[in-house]
Amino acid sequence: MMNKNNDFSSAEWMKMLRQPQTQALIARLQQLDSSTIEAAAQLAANGDTEGAKALLSPLLKDEQVQNLTQQLREQHGGI
Repeated sequence: MMNKNNDFSSAEWMKMLRQPQTQALIARLQQLDSSTIEAAAQLAANGDTEGAKALLSPLLKDEQVQNLTQQLREQHGGI
């Protein structure tokens, strides 16, 4: 896999989304604030990745979220 998320193929993204750590991360984020997750997803879908990052920033400070994202980085080459 490549080091940049833009270089992931659809198959690679789908494989990553099926990983237990990814599923746990999604569940944790939804548990923390599902409305923020939905708003960030909509911004990202509309191309506003900076806006999505800003919305998610407070949620990313959660210790469990940080642990899961670190595991994913280690498994998938620095996503």
